[in-house]
Amino acid sequence: MDFPAQLIPDSMLWFANSVLIIALMVAARCAPPGRLWNSEFTHVYFAACVVLLLLWNTRVGVLPALNFHVLGVTAITLMFGWAYAVFAVLLVTVGTLINQNGEWVGIGLNALIMGCIPIVVTASLLRFAQRKLPYNFFIYVYINGFLAAGLSTVAASISGALLMFLADSGNAEWLGYQLFPYLPLMFFSEAFINGMIMTAMVALRPGWVASFDDNLYIKNK
Repeated sequence: MDFPAQLIPDSMLWFANSVLIIALMVAARCAPPGRLWNSEFTHVYFAACVVLLLLWNTRVGVLPALNFHVLGVTAITLMFGWAYAVFAVLLVTVGTLINQNGEWVGIGLNALIMGCIPIVVTASLLRFAQRKLPYNFFIYVYINGFLAAGLSTVAASISGALLMFLADSGNAEWLGYQLFPYLPLMFFSEAFINGMIMTAMVALRPGWVASFDDNLYIKNK
């Protein structure tokens, strides 16, 4: 789901831009700066941003703000941490606006709904799993990979629907008919793609996944 600026009141757009600026400032303080000097990290990071940009620009839909696409934000968050994920979302949102000739005033709203909300869901579920559940490979893959991705896209979609309702861009009956029947499909497609990516990453390139430590999840079992 994306949000053309002309469908949203200016007050909401500028409020979202302000929140995004605050999120970027917090992320800048929390992101480990030394990782940017690691050439392997930067190559993988920007390659992941390109893949994410392709995902966001491969979409289906027939109406403004009801174009659906895979978010892929869960994989980015688990691989690079929430702070770097925020900057990845910003880069991808900018690239998407350029590709679609979108209005720049809508950058904050799109980045928050499609990026920051999934980041919060993924990071929160990861923290919960690390504190309350045993360190287990399958728990990591199924809870932090599959489940977190599915819940992330549902949270983003419901937040977007609520936003459109508050902005008078659609009534509850219309949104229910156009959006909610597709939530199960969106849940499973997002969960499957992100889950498969994370399974491959932790199996083949665990060093690329910041949230995974094979000494905790595999070797000491």
